[in-house]
Amino acid sequence: MLERTAAAVDLGCTADFEAPRNRRILVVDDNPAIHEDFQKIFRGSLAGAGDLSETEAAFFGEAPSPETGATVDVEMDSAFQGEEALQRVVAALAENRPYAMAFMDVRMPPGWDGIETAVRIWQRDPHLQIVLCTAYSDYSWESMRAQLGRTDRLVILKKPFDTVEALQLADSLIEKWRTSRQATLKMSALEQAVRRRTRELEEVNQSLQAEIRGRKLLESQLVQAQKLESIGQLAAGIAHEINTPIQYIGDSVEFLRSAVSSIEQVVGEYRQALDSLPESDSGGTLRARLVAAEEAAELPFLHAEIPRAFERTQQGIAHVSKIVRAMKEFSFPDAREQSYSDVNHALQTTLVVARNEYKHVARIETHFGDIPEVKCNISELNQVFLNLIVNAAHAIQESGKCAAAGVISVRTLAAEGLVEIEIGDNGCGIPAENRNKVFDPFFTTKPVGRGTGQGLSIAYATVVQKHGGTLSFESEMGRGTTFRVRVPQEGYAS
Repeated sequence: MLERTAAAVDLGCTADFEAPRNRRILVVDDNPAIHEDFQKIFRGSLAGAGDLSETEAAFFGEAPSPETGATVDVEMDSAFQGEEALQRVVAALAENRPYAMAFMDVRMPPGWDGIETAVRIWQRDPHLQIVLCTAYSDYSWESMRAQLGRTDRLVILKKPFDTVEALQLADSLIEKWRTSRQATLKMSALEQAVRRRTRELEEVNQSLQAEIRGRKLLESQLVQAQKLESIGQLAAGIAHEINTPIQYIGDSVEFLRSAVSSIEQVVGEYRQALDSLPESDSGGTLRARLVAAEEAAELPFLHAEIPRAFERTQQGIAHVSKIVRAMKEFSFPDAREQSYSDVNHALQTTLVVARNEYKHVARIETHFGDIPEVKCNISELNQVFLNLIVNAAHAIQESGKCAAAGVISVRTLAAEGLVEIEIGDNGCGIPAENRNKVFDPFFTTKPVGRGTGQGLSIAYATVVQKHGGTLSFESEMGRGTTFRVRVPQEGYAS
């Protein structure tokens, strides 16, 4: 019934709420004759009675007229004391066959009187309609209301009363019980419908909130991708512009190195010729002039340092070339779709690009395992590695450690069809209250201007949604954090 009516409410329809038919009444009186008289009233047998007992005459005052007799469709039970009445009410509730109303005498010695019985019964069945029957003024209306409270479930019936009064009260209060229960069913159905619609609205709201968060994340990813594309184009252009003069410098240094080597050979020949001059005044004078010239030019020092200068210059050129290559690889990889890539090489490239973030903060420890190439979008994974390395550097900086004490560790290994990348730091760690929010979009504990709260959320989306992997972390306050990236070796179709 409740499900049907609630559904009708949901559809905006008017449903018929029908309470169960209940014509059960309870008569509570210590006088057995009174129970017999109530039986006659509801069977209509008083209509043909020619003589009434003295008890009947005392109870009703006069014999009922033939017109008042009528058969009333009720199911009547009897209780002779208040305790018995309560037991019958409780048993009826347990059987799911409650009484609709009760006629109850006020005086029922030696047990509870009608007032106390009503109070106790209403504690168990608050819907029962009660008619208190009394020929005495034991209780005033004020004292009754003080004990029973303000209630519409109580009717006072003064003795003697007419049969019609009993019949009308029975019909009216039974109908009142039914309409009250019907209203309760309506309210229960409406409350159930409201709860269900509230749950549905909450679910819709949660879905909308999730969609809004997803759209914000996609928008941030698009903005980030556009920024990265612009930066990548700029970096590639700068790399190209740097690469050309570096090649000129490298070629010129190599030429100078070859030329100096040739000059040194000529100087050697001059020295041999100088040593072969005769020991004459003119020869000695020439030798002295040349020796003085060598000393003035610090020729022995130049002979030792020029090769070292060339070596340092070539190392610097090689380092610049390495940075340029790393910038080009990081910004514009060979393939934008998933392809087999060397993750170890990608990490080395990212470390070169990110060096400025950690070079004054920590040293790098790498432990590259023997791992297979991974089918992935290496450009996107480069961004993940870059975010994790930069975050590690910031965590060490926030911990107050010096560069000699700070350590960023990068480790790779292969395990069960996956490639695992660990990037850890010995920084400040992540507080427990923030650990379930680190991957939320726009969540950040960094000061304004240093973090947008998008790095880890984008990293999570890249690893989990685009590569079918996992991104997790372990953290301990004061000891640091380790992020663990796992991606399938054979790729993932998102």
